[in-house]
Amino acid sequence: MDIRLVLDDETKPLVIFVHGFKGFKDWGHFNLIADEFARNGFIFAKINLSHNGTSPTDKRNFVDLEAFGHQTFSKDLHDIDDAINYFFSEDYLFKANTNLQELYLVGHSRGGGLVILKASEDSRVKKVTTWASISESGFLFNKERIEEIERNGVIYIENARTKQNMPIYREVYEDLLRNSQRFDIKHKISNLQVPLLLIHGKNDTSVSPKSSENLKDWAKNATLILLEDADHTFGGKEPYTNDLLPVHTDELVDETIAFFKG
Repeated sequence: MDIRLVLDDETKPLVIFVHGFKGFKDWGHFNLIADEFARNGFIFAKINLSHNGTSPTDKRNFVDLEAFGHQTFSKDLHDIDDAINYFFSEDYLFKANTNLQELYLVGHSRGGGLVILKASEDSRVKKVTTWASISESGFLFNKERIEEIERNGVIYIENARTKQNMPIYREVYEDLLRNSQRFDIKHKISNLQVPLLLIHGKNDTSVSPKSSENLKDWAKNATLILLEDADHTFGGKEPYTNDLLPVHTDELVDETIAFFKG
């Protein structure tokens, strides 16, 4: 986990960011996004989910495909809970600078589904924003993949960027089956009491904008923003070498900051 903030005498809201599938906390332009939130008066924490396939010594490459293959929703929600608990513990160094009554979650793609689920079961979370979120926890498992994982115990997903064949083991599928009610995003979001902002790019070819439209329809207290011409990563890529945020990410960040400050 890394934490960005401007040290001054003001107490600040805390934002915890959760990356998506085949993502990691330092992917692309995520550090620039964190800096922008810090400049605008937030404490911004980015976490690496423990089974995302990176390692403590190699944080930008998928060097642990065995861990990746066992990345379940249960483990990820436990990781998010550990992160939140850290900020409420005596180990957290910036407690005097943090307003823990203003704890907000942001999730990208699969991370969007995770933060919705986490907020539904943790009253410490006061607002949620999703960026290009999934709407189904079982999004990976179509009929063919279910048959394959039941037959072979594993399926493989190609990473278009790295060309790695990344395993998904039976444990991931069985975790969804065992916890079908807990991971039912439609049901959980329909009972979510905190304000929710959904942002999606109209040109997203990885997760259809219909996903966020569904979330909006199911939620009681949600705002949906569809960004013209924006893709799944809002203009970001890995590696990202520009010092400035992409135009669509600028819009994304501005809308999210306004929502959290509102």
